Amino acid sequence: MTPRIHNRHRPQTLRRSEPSPSTMKHRSCFKRNSEFALFIAVLTICYGLLFVIWEFADMPFAGFSDFMTIAFQWSIVTLASFPLFLLLSLNKYLFAISFPIIALLSGVFAYFRQALHITLTPMLIDLVLVNDIGLGIDLISWKLLLFVATALLYASAAVYWRWCRARLDKWWIWLVASLCLLYAVHHTGRIVRPVSNRMPASFYYVTETYIRQRAKQTDRTDFTETVHRETDTLTIVVVLGESLRADHLQLNGYARPTTPYLAAKTTVHSLPHLYSKEVFTHTSLPVLLTRADSMNDLRARTEKSFITLFRQAGFRTVWLANQEPVDTYSDFMHEADTLIYANGGKNVYMFDKWLDDALLTSFQYELEQKNPKKLLVLHTIGSHWWYNSHFEEAVFSPVLGSRIVSANSQDAFVNSYDNTIRHTDRFLHQLIEELQDKTAILIYVSDHGESLGENGKYLHAEDNEPLHYPAAFVWYSPQYARTFPDKTEALKQHADQPLNTGFLFHSALDAGTLHTVYLDTTRSIFRQNPVENRLQ
Repeated sequence: MTPRIHNRHRPQTLRRSEPSPSTMKHRSCFKRNSEFALFIAVLTICYGLLFVIWEFADMPFAGFSDFMTIAFQWSIVTLASFPLFLLLSLNKYLFAISFPIIALLSGVFAYFRQALHITLTPMLIDLVLVNDIGLGIDLISWKLLLFVATALLYASAAVYWRWCRARLDKWWIWLVASLCLLYAVHHTGRIVRPVSNRMPASFYYVTETYIRQRAKQTDRTDFTETVHRETDTLTIVVVLGESLRADHLQLNGYARPTTPYLAAKTTVHSLPHLYSKEVFTHTSLPVLLTRADSMNDLRARTEKSFITLFRQAGFRTVWLANQEPVDTYSDFMHEADTLIYANGGKNVYMFDKWLDDALLTSFQYELEQKNPKKLLVLHTIGSHWWYNSHFEEAVFSPVLGSRIVSANSQDAFVNSYDNTIRHTDRFLHQLIEELQDKTAILIYVSDHGESLGENGKYLHAEDNEPLHYPAAFVWYSPQYARTFPDKTEALKQHADQPLNTGFLFHSALDAGTLHTVYLDTTRSIFRQNPVENRLQ
């Protein structure tokens, strides 16, 4: 008889309770959303490594600390594209159309940045659209094809992942999150400018800026009164400098030989006591070019410049630009008969060579044009930060080693700045040599000065006393002196007297022998007048 085995003490197999349907739904929702977030994160990081990195590749640095600062800036710009990619990804059809376009544009401009040292700017758009300059077959190379192929491969992988693998629940939460992040990124002062000048945000911001600037051209009040001239042969050159302070000119007693070419010319007369109320380019140029003064400051925003008056008087007018335009003065550039860009693909976030010498060929070409009456306005890059980009020969050393201001010694900072002045001196000497045998006059005025450590401040990011004293001087040819001796004598008499930047409008008209009700002769440096009104 087989004994019975009691199961009372046999281990029981415990049955696990199945998760509830709602728990399973939440887990599935969390998994899908996590995978979707991972998709956007990988998409963003790869975009930064493939494209954004070329916007930082030429940044100079000295040491590990500087490198980490630049890496941090790269990460901020890269992460700023996260909400954009998130927004586009909410609909897979929208993503499949828009993202390959962004990737392709990014690949092309990454190539331009790496190989040609240019980036997307309003000037570049104007060059392509207005001046009808295309890319050209000569720009197509194996490197460009490699960048384009990489961009298309990246876009294809992203579209496949979004179409077949990435899922999301509660899309409206993601929509709100993307819009909030976009708002935060593009309305934070310290972030929006570096982000808006780099891919992919630059595709929108630069295009929008170009359209806005072109639309502004009809906003200013025109001159309706008649204008006459005395002469039929005359060349007026106005050079708008950048960040050049008066006390660093050898012409004005600075101990260093920063302007040896200009100092050797007997017909160069400095204006060492010029005062500028405005200390930023976007506010100073409208004052320089219009009738604006302390009593009528609205004219800087509402009236046209002296360029229009010269054009009405029969002068051929030309603007030669080596800086990117901004809203406050871009319309002045288009007042001229001809607008020519040099270095049209440069902006202030680039650190390779950016020299005013690029203006010389166009300057020489314009001097050869048939009209014997010419006004040429040259907007130079001069002594803008990053200083090392704006000179070739380092006469004073050591020079800057890092774009991080605090990482450089005071000596290196001043040396690099003074080297830009040496280069400006040589550039202006070359202009003068081209004008030497003509009836010509050249007026140089910098937009503002520059801080070189005074009160702990550098560059011109905030107001400081040295910014209010820009460099200025006048040169005239022997023929001009013989033809207009009264004007040159008046200049000599009043060159050392106090002025403000409002003198330029009236002095340019007077130097060009224009007669108009818009000319206030008491504010011209070419009239032997009391100078009280010149300080208004």
